[in-house]
Amino acid sequence: VTGAQATVDVRGFGAVGTQNTLLLLDGRRLNDIDLAAVDFTNIPLNSIKKIEIIRGNAGSVLYGDGAVGGVVNIVTKSPAKRPNSADIEYAIAQQQRHEINMSAFQSRGPYSLNLSSNFVKANGFRDNNNLLQRNALGQLRYTGGRGEAFIKLGGDFQSLGLPGARLIDRGTGTDEFVSARNEATTPIDKALQNGLRLSLGLTRELSNGTEVIVDGGLRKKDQDSFINDNTGGGFNQTIDTELTTWSLTPRANLDWMLNGRDHQSVVGVDFYYADYDSDRSRNRNEAPVHRYLAHQTTFGLYGQDDFKLSDVLTAQVGGRFIWNKFSGGDEFNPNAPGANGFVGKRETTRAVNGYYLYNIGLEYKIAQNLAVFGRTGRSIRLPTIDERIASSDGSTFKLKTQISRDVEVGLRYQTKKLALQGSAFVMKLKNELRFDPTLGGGFGLNENSAPTRRIGSEMAAGYEVTNNLKLQLNVAFIDAKFREGVFADNQVPLVPQWQLGSQLNWHLIEDKLIATLSANYIDRARLENDESNEGEQIPDYYLIDLRFGGQLGQEEYSGLNWSIELTNLLDKNYYNYGVRSTTNIKRFNVYPLAGRVMRFTLGRRF
Repeated sequence: VTGAQATVDVRGFGAVGTQNTLLLLDGRRLNDIDLAAVDFTNIPLNSIKKIEIIRGNAGSVLYGDGAVGGVVNIVTKSPAKRPNSADIEYAIAQQQRHEINMSAFQSRGPYSLNLSSNFVKANGFRDNNNLLQRNALGQLRYTGGRGEAFIKLGGDFQSLGLPGARLIDRGTGTDEFVSARNEATTPIDKALQNGLRLSLGLTRELSNGTEVIVDGGLRKKDQDSFINDNTGGGFNQTIDTELTTWSLTPRANLDWMLNGRDHQSVVGVDFYYADYDSDRSRNRNEAPVHRYLAHQTTFGLYGQDDFKLSDVLTAQVGGRFIWNKFSGGDEFNPNAPGANGFVGKRETTRAVNGYYLYNIGLEYKIAQNLAVFGRTGRSIRLPTIDERIASSDGSTFKLKTQISRDVEVGLRYQTKKLALQGSAFVMKLKNELRFDPTLGGGFGLNENSAPTRRIGSEMAAGYEVTNNLKLQLNVAFIDAKFREGVFADNQVPLVPQWQLGSQLNWHLIEDKLIATLSANYIDRARLENDESNEGEQIPDYYLIDLRFGGQLGQEEYSGLNWSIELTNLLDKNYYNYGVRSTTNIKRFNVYPLAGRVMRFTLGRRF
């Protein structure tokens, strides 16, 4: 519902796509040391200015671990240099979905203030899929002659019903995806989350070409969930997790000359400290069977330089050193209700490790509008605490750090009306962190898998037919396979080989009537747990979305705006995630996604 708990996967990592894609808010990392996905719905949509995407591990030097497949940076609106205004927007859609979005910009002299909030209440198209969400984000900024200072504060609350999967068993003829896709397997399961984030910073121009940024932050997340066992086995579970992350990230931007050539450099340090506390009991209000405690400290030192080797050849060179300290353990309580049959140790594991990352890139300008580029780099992903807890050695929490190396080459062509870019890449990984369904007596455990690789290509094209009509096309191919081990040459689960996207944007009547038509195709993919590639695959599917909207006022900062959106216009029944049984290749669970949904929005700017 509205993208709640949705995940992002760049360059083919499947179930662990979020952990291999680094997500940033205004350049500050959102990824936590647990397996939980970054929930985009916690960021008010009307606070977002733009979204930047860096594919591949080119962003690992600047942003650190986790930037294996790519980096997604969400940039919010700054209240500085904006006219005083206020916006309110109301949206209504099917499944009794209601949304309210509000924002306000105010400035006086060097001070400016931005407030954004949203409220969502929706039933979802499945039983027990209700969503209640409240978010708020505020930013106060001081802008002076040679710098600025800011403070940002945000909070969020989310309550989400978890309807569970739909069973398909070809052996017995059961297909709940077709016969009862709207029903819930788990009618009372629920996830609750409260979040708080605070960041503050100072930017100061020391001299011509030297800018220093000092910022820090606090992020706190409290998650509660209840999972009910519908099989009658009595294996209910209540999870209460608190995660607090402190950060300090000073850096400097430098413009300087060497041998008559311009250099643009970034140097800085990162410091992150995370505290994890998770109580896991059989039922509510009972003593926890397991209490997992963990602390992780990460320190990074990095530098990157962009410079010209000649008038047509540009280089980028960067490196980062990461020092990581982890400690964690399980305060197992053998006397807690439901502890029978479990084995635990009051043991704490400590580990200190160092890693290096690098990025080297070249771009050669062949002609006025044509350039060729290439780069290579090394990135890492640290194990999350949840992966350590459910690893093959749960008493020690020991997992190796994932290491990736990639090489990419491409061409870029751009004129006033046409923009083309294509690239090909090879990515090789060792110690990839994945869930192995063959371990743990058939229940599965997290482990460092045998080496894997990704070979792929990406192409993007944009064409301005007229001033009012624009076309865009994106094509991606990824072949993700295991390189060694018992699954050598098999496809990595949940990674479609082909993905195609297109969009037409047509200003029919200037800004008063704008039509947007989007079409996307996703190739079939292996189910999770199907490393053997023996089971049925997730079917391919295509989706078409249509939107009409515009402004009714005469000026940019006043008047009404409206939109009508139809998502999944053809009302396709589809799913993009499913889990295969570890003992029966004809039996698997799938998670249906919504059919056609109409959404009407009306807003006013003051």
